[in-house]
Amino acid sequence: MNAPERGFVWQVPTRTVCGSGALDGVGPEAAALGSAVTAVVDAHVAQLPAAADALAGMAAHGVAPVAVHEFAGPPTMESVRELAAAVGRSGSDAVLAVGGGSAMDAAKIAALAATNPGLLDDPRWDRQGVVELDGPEEDRLRPGLPTLLAPSTAATGSELNGVAALRHAGRKRLLASGLLAPSTALIDPALTATLPTARLAEGGVETLCRIICPYLASDDALPVTDALAEALAAHCLRAVSAACRFPESERARTDLAWLVSVSATRLEGLGRSPWGHVLWYLQDAVADLAGTAKGPAMAALLPAYLAEAAEAVAGGVGARWGGSERLARLADALAAELGPDAHADLPGALALRLGEWGLPTDLGRLGLDRTAVEEAADRTHLVWGSTGLLDGVGRGELAGFLHRARQPPGASMTPGEGRDPLPAAQHTAIPERR
Repeated sequence: MNAPERGFVWQVPTRTVCGSGALDGVGPEAAALGSAVTAVVDAHVAQLPAAADALAGMAAHGVAPVAVHEFAGPPTMESVRELAAAVGRSGSDAVLAVGGGSAMDAAKIAALAATNPGLLDDPRWDRQGVVELDGPEEDRLRPGLPTLLAPSTAATGSELNGVAALRHAGRKRLLASGLLAPSTALIDPALTATLPTARLAEGGVETLCRIICPYLASDDALPVTDALAEALAAHCLRAVSAACRFPESERARTDLAWLVSVSATRLEGLGRSPWGHVLWYLQDAVADLAGTAKGPAMAALLPAYLAEAAEAVAGGVGARWGGSERLARLADALAAELGPDAHADLPGALALRLGEWGLPTDLGRLGLDRTAVEEAADRTHLVWGSTGLLDGVGRGELAGFLHRARQPPGASMTPGEGRDPLPAAQHTAIPERR
């Protein structure tokens, strides 16, 4: 087994408690981090008994929730700045977040800003899509306040990663630093018990894309890393299908939540670029324009993304974002879950599964017309084109790909070509998988 030629850094410092009843341990876990805690609670879960029990559990172990903030919507520079100021005023020595990716991201940034007052005034926020904080020694930040995160969704993996997103000046910014990695994560299926099946599916496809997109884009990882990515992708298909079929099953929701968290550790990405998840950058503008979440946007892009890789030509978009050889290997790994058709047509086979989960499989189903697609290409290129994260794909190439992604999977289109949409009557429902 040969190690990749270039080295890599892997930081997984988070203590993780997973399983039924994990949230019952919030008291001692919080006490291990501090004595005065600011609690950030997702507005959607604030009324759940589990959220109230978490606060009561801390108090029973001598940890005072000195401030409780209900957090709604994606974090913005303004809302995170207000939260960070509140953390500082309260004298908190730790931050708890109970909720989805937005609440957890806001808590992580606020905890770091509490010990680094100039963080949110960094000029890079105004000019870059990605703000990497782990710079030269003299520029490094002080560690933030300890964070304890309890996810109420099975999607982002924010409870275990060193990344957080917020909106600034109308655009999404991605903040990355090992200092953002949470101190402790409590993964309890009780927090996802009321999550609609559609949200489970959206989180599942978000996780699937987080696994397979970097895998397709890079072939220089450790062999064991590739094997793990293939196994995780197959298990993801199985876990999401089980959660969608039996949403009331605690076991199914626990399996999915654990899979999400494992994918967030980036073990399956060792040796690859940490920025190889191209669909994350592409979905940003698509989700905004369609008025939807990341999961449906990624689902609508995924079949076209895989088709691009299958038809990769030298210098084309598909060759830079993936490749037919990697796609064939992925098809081998997923055939047991998707059936033998995966070998001949992985994009089509996966589109059938996405349809079973109730997810869109093309941009037409999100209601994006040609004008919206052009706007998505403009926004994507403006925010991410200069970062190098799109592997040099130009604005015109982006528009071509997005126009192709408006077509139902399997529609006859040549990579590089963009065509008018099919009539609405031809956007038929995806048939059941046999």
